[in-house]
This record gives sequence, structure tokens and C-alpha cells, in this order.
Amino acid sequence: MSSLICDSSGEICIAVGKRESGTAKAVTSAPSPPMRKVPSSAPVAAPSPSPLAAPELQPSKQETAATTPPPLICDASGTVCASASVPPNRGTAAGQPPVPGAATASATAHIQIDGMSVPRESGGSLREDPFNWVVHAYKSQHRLEVYFRGQLYRTYHAVFGRSPEAGAKLWEGDRRTPEGNYLIVGKRRSARFRWFLHINYPNEQDHERFEQGRASHLIPASAHEGGQIGIHGTDSPYLNVADVDWTTGCISVDNSDIGELARLLPVGTLVIIEP
Repeated sequence: MSSLICDSSGEICIAVGKRESGTAKAVTSAPSPPMRKVPSSAPVAAPSPSPLAAPELQPSKQETAATTPPPLICDASGTVCASASVPPNRGTAAGQPPVPGAATASATAHIQIDGMSVPRESGGSLREDPFNWVVHAYKSQHRLEVYFRGQLYRTYHAVFGRSPEAGAKLWEGDRRTPEGNYLIVGKRRSARFRWFLHINYPNEQDHERFEQGRASHLIPASAHEGGQIGIHGTDSPYLNVADVDWTTGCISVDNSDIGELARLLPVGTLVIIEP
């Protein structure tokens, strides 16, 4: 007589011979008998338990906890999140390194250009990141170009300082628009010009230029470097349309554009002013 060993479906079985006198032979040592189907009413051997069902092979609670991501606490925008189980920017125990990618509400990144420290807005959209924006101003071409992530976003008409002499601004009252790299360090409403986007003139290069000019007597001894330079609208729209440079050193754009620039450009945006 022979017995059957079947799979879990009960339809595929293999006949196994009796034990011979002496030692039992391994089933795999002889050619396997042909396989056949058996009716569902035939006795079926109970399937052996899966290896993972054995308690000793089950993952431990510690391993399960390590592979389960901790819950997150996010801000209102949903873009800045931190682990609820580990304080942001802190290790899980003394001597451990900070948690990568964790953010705190109190920590604020800053941009350093020409000695100026400007807070970088975090947790907002790409448009709110000043690193994504650059403004190029071309004095001789009466043009502003705004770039977003390296691509030209829009071109704006602009006029500049009314000094008949070209070149960078040297002192307060020379009526020249500065030349160089600056940052927008503030934005405010203006009763006269609608908006005023303040840039960080004088920067380090302007300081050096001023000292050199005063040492060589190119600048009056009573002169000051000045400040309050920025991008604003106009109270004389006709002068802007006619390409008349009329400011005392600022950059003036059309009133239809200054509101858009104030809305688009975050504090910290780089402004490059060229001849």
C-alpha cells in the first residue's frame, strides 16, 4: 500500500511507498511516481504551518517599532513636519546627532551677502523663497528683468537717477543710481510711490568706493554715503513713459508694475544693477 502527501489545495498529490525493513529510504532517492489528481473527497494532509507563523521567527517588538515611522506634526501649510516622538533638531539621547531634516519653528535661516543678514522665509511655497528670484536692472536700457529659478519671468520698464554722469553712486546727493549686487531688505507702502522696495545700499563695495573717493578728493569732505535707495512707483507717470531719468538715485517703475513687484519679490531677493 502507498499513502498520499498532498499540497494545500488537495488536488496535487504524490504517492509515497511503505517503509522497508531496516532503515527508511529517502523519497528523493528513487524516481518519483507520476502525479495525479485526486477527488476532493480524498483525505488531505493538513498543510504545515508557515515558517513565519513560528513564534521564534516572528519579528520582535523592537524591530517592529524601529521599522514603523513615527507620527508627524506639520504646520498649517503641510510642508514643514517634524517627528512627534523626537524633539526637532535634537538627538534621541545624549550624545546622539540631530535628527536629519527636522525643523523648528524658532530656527530661522539667514542669507549673508555683503555683510547683510536677511531672514530667509521657510515653510512656504517656491515663490516665497528669495533664492528662486533674481532682478537685473539695466540703467542705460531703462529695463528691469525678473528671473524665477533661472528663467526670465517678465521684463519691466524703468527709469533711474537723473545725474548726467554715468557710473556708480559715490555719495548722497550725486543723483546716481548705485551699481552692483544688492538685496531687498524691506518692503513698505508709500503714499507717494505706492510701494518702496528697500535695497541694502551702501554695501561693502560702496563703503570702499566712498572712502577711496574722499581720500582722492573726488568727493566733498562734508559728503555722506546716504541710503534709502530702492525700487518704487512714480508720482510723474509721464516722465516714466518718456524714458526721463528723474529720481535722486532710486529705480522707478510704472505704477501698473510696482504692486506686482512688491507681491512677487520676497525680502532677500538679489538685485543686480548694471550700467
